[in-house]
Amino acid sequence: MKQIKKISKNISDNVAHSIYLQYVRHSLTKLTTVAVMTMTVLAQSLIAEAQAAEPDVTRDVRALEVNGAYLTGLPHRIKAEDRLMQKILADAIKDNVNLAQAADSISDVLRYTLVIRDEDYSRQVPEAMQKLTDSGYQVVKFHNAWGGKFYQGINVQLLSPAGVKTELQFHTPNSYAIKQASHEVYEIRKNPASTPEEVAEATAQSIAYNNQVKMPPGARDIVWKTI
Repeated sequence: MKQIKKISKNISDNVAHSIYLQYVRHSLTKLTTVAVMTMTVLAQSLIAEAQAAEPDVTRDVRALEVNGAYLTGLPHRIKAEDRLMQKILADAIKDNVNLAQAADSISDVLRYTLVIRDEDYSRQVPEAMQKLTDSGYQVVKFHNAWGGKFYQGINVQLLSPAGVKTELQFHTPNSYAIKQASHEVYEIRKNPASTPEEVAEATAQSIAYNNQVKMPPGARDIVWKTI
């Protein structure tokens, strides 16, 4: 109950003004209570699924730690319940879908980051992908964002052999450090409660951060077939 009150206040304070007009016609208190209860069930279901798959997926991803490559952020490999609930609501608002549809589209409840040295990056990413597909993983999305305006790296959405959605990011030490340093301004850009002025300032800062990322040789040319 304490958590529900905390999340309810966060929703009321930070995102209520962005909810579509048809929702605003209802009592905000009633809407928030129903929404939080629904999001709690959805988030806990997603987390339980991720927890069941996590040992096997972590074992397989750890096998990618070769030739100096290493996983980072492992303590946070399963998204926290409060953050997951906020994402479900934000995505429902952004995409104009119901909460269950928004929850079903989330692909990073179970997520990993592999950091590879610049000189090995263009070779080891395909090698890692091959290991995973050979182990029964299906590639749903392979997004190479090197050379982009904001995020610099490769983001992959996978289905584990058990059918659980898993996110894997490939970074260099430099690109990962910049990603971490720019996380606060990223949150400002994505927060529905941010003013246009705050978003504009955060966007400028994000671009400045990402201009400091050094692209490893051949990174932009890495591709992979999806299902």
